[in-house]
Amino acid sequence: MWLEKQQTGFTTKRTKFTKVVDDYRIFFVYFVIFVVKKDSLYERFSMHSIQSLFLSSQSLIVSLLVLALAGCTTPPPVPERLAFLHYQGQVNEHHIFIQAPPSRVFRILTDFHRFVTLIPSDRLRLSKITPGPYQIGTVIRVETIYKIKLSWVSKVVQIQKDRSLVLQFQSGPFQGGYEVWELKVRGSCTRVSHTLVYNISNFFYRLVWRLKQGERRHNTLTEVTLLNLKRECEEGLLPPFMGGPQEEDSCDLLSPLPGE
Repeated sequence: MWLEKQQTGFTTKRTKFTKVVDDYRIFFVYFVIFVVKKDSLYERFSMHSIQSLFLSSQSLIVSLLVLALAGCTTPPPVPERLAFLHYQGQVNEHHIFIQAPPSRVFRILTDFHRFVTLIPSDRLRLSKITPGPYQIGTVIRVETIYKIKLSWVSKVVQIQKDRSLVLQFQSGPFQGGYEVWELKVRGSCTRVSHTLVYNISNFFYRLVWRLKQGERRHNTLTEVTLLNLKRECEEGLLPPFMGGPQEEDSCDLLSPLPGE
């Protein structure tokens, strides 16, 4: 009896022990399967990440090379009317027709405190560094109001009363380039042209200009400024019956301008 009990006890203990061992075996097998699968997934994920990173790096390198080479390419020739600048660069031009004489437009363009109200103040901040009236030698500082802030300084280098203003960039991304305002009569209207002639030689500025779509933003800001200028110039004009612009005095958009 005792032996049977001992054998039974031993068998019971053995069965429990075997069950525990089997449980650990099963756990170990599942653990190995999990690790293998996990390693396999990790390996696949890692390889995918490495491939994506490699492709992204390739794209980035190609983009940087394109940007670097873009700064080395020869810019197109500027229009003949701007040949007096003796400067070759990219040309960005906008124009608008304003039903007001050139003298009125010119007066607003050269009144800094009035002109600055036409610029979108939530995007650009202008300040006049030099004291006194707007004249040759006047220095203006411009700062962008974006996450990546840029700034530059421009100096007035040429003034032709009621005809044109020329500013040269002294610093910043467009250093060496020019900003030109031109006024030409067309009937009872004035054709106002704003032209930017520039080269972005600095690699950082060129990168920001491309990635942040600088030209698109410049186009928007320039168009808004020109519309504000038109509104400011045409405000307060006399009605037709009091000697103001007549309806038949509209701008003739089909006839070419002198020198064009």
